[in-house]
Amino acid sequence: MLKVEAFLCSFILLELFYQSRGVVITSSNKEVETREHKSAHLPCVFNLQSTQTPRVEWKKIKGKQVTFMYFDRALTGEYKDRAKMKGYSIELLRVTRDDMATYRCEVTAKDDTIVFAEKEFKLSVLVPPVVPKCKVPSSALSGSKVVLTCKESEGSPPSNYTWYKDNTILMNRPVKDSTSNKSYTVDGRTGILTFNPVQKSNSGSYHCRAQNKVASTICSAQFMQVNDLDIGAIVITVVIIALVLSLCGLGMYYTHKKGYLGRSGSSKEKATKQTAASPVNEEFKHTKSFVI
Repeated sequence: MLKVEAFLCSFILLELFYQSRGVVITSSNKEVETREHKSAHLPCVFNLQSTQTPRVEWKKIKGKQVTFMYFDRALTGEYKDRAKMKGYSIELLRVTRDDMATYRCEVTAKDDTIVFAEKEFKLSVLVPPVVPKCKVPSSALSGSKVVLTCKESEGSPPSNYTWYKDNTILMNRPVKDSTSNKSYTVDGRTGILTFNPVQKSNSGSYHCRAQNKVASTICSAQFMQVNDLDIGAIVITVVIIALVLSLCGLGMYYTHKKGYLGRSGSSKEKATKQTAASPVNEEFKHTKSFVI
């Protein structure tokens, strides 16, 4: 235990020694949050050893893209009109969700023993969710799988979802209760409510709430009616279809047996032969008359 404490003390003293010999950024807030259209403060506070005029640069890092915000003692690009300097810290104005990124302050002190220091700050922009789009089937068949969806894509951070049936919350966990004949799963992250299988007792009015740390919104309630499978109606339908097919088959058999289909074909064949032979007979008669 004493060895550990001695090591920690040595480490702290060594750190303080190096800090006294060069530039050190002392800003401690690495996570910055603000609401959309408000301002955001990105701090860059540091200590120097002996350099009087350090070189300070601010960079915005979003994915693989790195752009200058502050360079050569001046704001650059769009930030000339949308930011202001407070010492070496930046006050970002009229923040939008496009400003969500990592920002890095870099300090170069050429006359110090340690000449360079940097620190990154992650900016999160808080945006309230819009009214979610809820899809609830108006009817369903008992015993089938039914999926209800709830989604919105504007909120930042992303929304969590809560489903209600008849204004009673459905817990965000798998539920199987044989006594009440219910079986459903709610995913609060995706907003998907699944009944597998759905039962007649699941009939009711459903609505969903989307919520993040800024605000919450709900969609309008929609009614889902679950009907039992009518075995009797299915049997009757099958019997009727079978009877219709049987009658059609008997009709075709009777027609063929009486020869109606055969006679029609023979008549058409005879008519075709007579039509083909008539020009020859006329030619023969004409020739015979000419010889006489």
